[in-house]
Formats: sequence, C-alpha cells, structure tokens
Amino acid sequence: MAVVIKVDEGFFVAPQIDASAIEELRAAGIVAIINNRVDGEEPEQPTAADASAAFERLGFRYHHLPVTMATLSPEIVERFRSAWQETEGPVLAYCRSGMRSMLLWALAEARYGTRSAAEILTKAEAAGFDLSSADKLLQQVAAMRRPGVELP
Repeated sequence: MAVVIKVDEGFFVAPQIDASAIEELRAAGIVAIINNRVDGEEPEQPTAADASAAFERLGFRYHHLPVTMATLSPEIVERFRSAWQETEGPVLAYCRSGMRSMLLWALAEARYGTRSAAEILTKAEAAGFDLSSADKLLQQVAAMRRPGVELP
C-alpha cells in the first residue's frame, strides 16, 4: 500500500498510487488527486486515463499535470496550485517517488503562499524530502511575490 505523507494542512504527497490505496486515501480525508507523472515513465505504470477512470469512479476529483524537470515552468506551478487550491478538502499529489510533487508544492508555496523559503524547506524536511538543493530557487520565487523586488 502507498505511503500517504501529510505535508501541510490539506495537502499530502505519495509515490505512485493506484486504487488499492483507497482505504488510506479515505482515512486521510483526501478528496482530490493530482498525478504529476508523465505517461510511460515506467513499463508497469498505470496510464493517466486509466488512473483517472479508476479514481473518479471511486468519487475522487482527478487532475493530470505531468511534469519533468525539463518541463517544469511557472505555468505548471500555477496550474498545480489552482488544482490544489480550488478543491474543497484535502488533496494528494503523486509522482514516482513523491519528490516532483513535493517540489511543485514548495514552488507554489514560495510563489503564492506566505512562508519563507526556510519555512518551506523545514516543512519538506519534516515530510521526509530534502529540497535543500532548491533553496536558492525558492528564495528567488518567494521574492517575486513581494512588490518592488526585482530578481537578479
């Protein structure tokens, strides 16, 4: 069974999940799922279409926002945040290991939230994810939300 990790109030991450995780998802109160995997990353990985059908049949809202480090962009972060914030109730984001979903959460928090980069890194670490290599990026993104601050 998947390991659903609480990152923040109303937000969870996990490695690859499927409908066999239903009890764990329901126990956490999760109402929506964000799949950050690109179809075909691994041979046995369920397709987004199959996952969507399975989770929606079980009553979950489902979003497919595939991302790789090469396709990560401000637009993807904005779409991720919208899918997460527009849902009434807890959301789970997943990818192969949970790291991409965690990074998307961190970038969305840096850009649209109120936490500092240090606070975001502390939350990530508490959830078991080392995002220290993204510290400078998180600081730069957080600076973007402050009026009058220009990036180098």
